Amino acid sequence: MLVRTQTAVTEKLPSWGVAIIESHHAPGFVMEWRSHPFIKVQYVLAGHGQIQIGAESYPVGPRDIVVVPAERRNRIEDDPNSPMSLYVLCIEKRLLGFDPYVTSVLPHGKQACQLHFSQRIERRLRRLLYQQWQADPTTPLAMVANALEVLSLLTSESIPSGESVSDLSLEPDIDEVAAYVRHVDSYFFEASTIDDVVKELGMPRRRFTHIFRRLTGQTWLNYVQRKRVDHACQLLEESDRTIASIAFECGFGELSTFYRAFRKIRGVTPKVWRKTHRE
Repeated sequence: MLVRTQTAVTEKLPSWGVAIIESHHAPGFVMEWRSHPFIKVQYVLAGHGQIQIGAESYPVGPRDIVVVPAERRNRIEDDPNSPMSLYVLCIEKRLLGFDPYVTSVLPHGKQACQLHFSQRIERRLRRLLYQQWQADPTTPLAMVANALEVLSLLTSESIPSGESVSDLSLEPDIDEVAAYVRHVDSYFFEASTIDDVVKELGMPRRRFTHIFRRLTGQTWLNYVQRKRVDHACQLLEESDRTIASIAFECGFGELSTFYRAFRKIRGVTPKVWRKTHRE
């Protein structure tokens, strides 16, 4: 049975510094201003309203993500006709103490995320809920690792919302595919199959391939493999790592596939490339 509350729940973090809270609001929900010594990532599951951070107010709805910095006054105000349900991920600042630069680049406020990215964050939040429920000896490590991954993803995705895609900006679904292309540029090693991509984006395969080619001038497979091979070339030139290790890092499941892709794109084998570019 879903329990709805009329007041904000109290966020209490365990000793390892990460907690995830489900907050389902009843009609008439009220939240007073509050501030916390930890970072909050709020993910709207359903409903509409405003999330206020200091003097800023952000209208939100399903799949919107809002990052509240530590020590900032914040509150939630529901639309009276559409009370919200949210995941709230709380992360203590001390977990970022390994690098003082990190907190300066963390995004804040409402994030300009496309659907596929919001879904990736939602999957990680569900994973955190499951891990928190398990409460076994691995829970602290698993939750800290996943919480830091959420912050890393949000930081890498924080691109100015005014960025446009030249003369294609009026084409339906263009923003979704453009956001996916930006993701692949940084996470080419994670790409699996085009069927997985179109399922995640929720669009027909033919439409995705059409827009992807218009944006990049290449097929999905060629684009991903070029990104992987470009990175492999850098590793071959700058490190002494084995070719098998490099192929694995770049996202190739089979060494033979790496060799075929490398020769197709560079015209030589990885071994020859390394030799000629390090002499």
